[in-house]
Amino acid sequence: METAKKQTFITPQRTAFVALFAALICVCSWIAVPNPFSAGVNFTLQTFAVILAGLILEPAEALLVGAVYLLLGLVGLPVMSGFATLYARFPTAAGGYIIGFYITPVIISLIKTAVFSFTDKKEMSGSAKNSVHFVTYLILAIVVGILAVDIPGMIQGMYITKMSFKAALTPFALSFLPTDIIKCVAAAFAASALEKPLKMIRRK
Repeated sequence: METAKKQTFITPQRTAFVALFAALICVCSWIAVPNPFSAGVNFTLQTFAVILAGLILEPAEALLVGAVYLLLGLVGLPVMSGFATLYARFPTAAGGYIIGFYITPVIISLIKTAVFSFTDKKEMSGSAKNSVHFVTYLILAIVVGILAVDIPGMIQGMYITKMSFKAALTPFALSFLPTDIIKCVAAAFAASALEKPLKMIRRK
């Protein structure tokens, strides 16, 4: 009688996914443009990277990606926006977004997994499943993703600058909304396109 193979938590595929997305978040943090409406907080591609990680990765992988990114910052590498270190960036008005970048992939991945457990039925056609997945990706990216990034960012921004909620809304949230929506849509399309290839890789 053959014994079932034990499934290990750390696999080559999982390690590769975590390393790849941690690197993607780092690279996207370096692509920064000053936001004229928010002193000290830049436009970056990090929102795209962390949301894409949540849409593609499993919850445990998403958690590890955020942990690796923070660990790189903790050892003093310049992986934050504008090639800054964690120690330089976190105490500023922009520091709360780092918390958002850590929790966003996990939250999105957990919700995605729960939604797909209800929506994915054996009798569902491939095209119907693709449509359901894309709509789910889009909603999660725009609603959950933006809120999970911006709420911690806004809270710390208010604390550091002593702004009221009303005064902080534009510099720490609304001024980023147009570009964030574009990044969210791009992440949803990317996740939809990568879904099948990544499933094939996982099966190997």
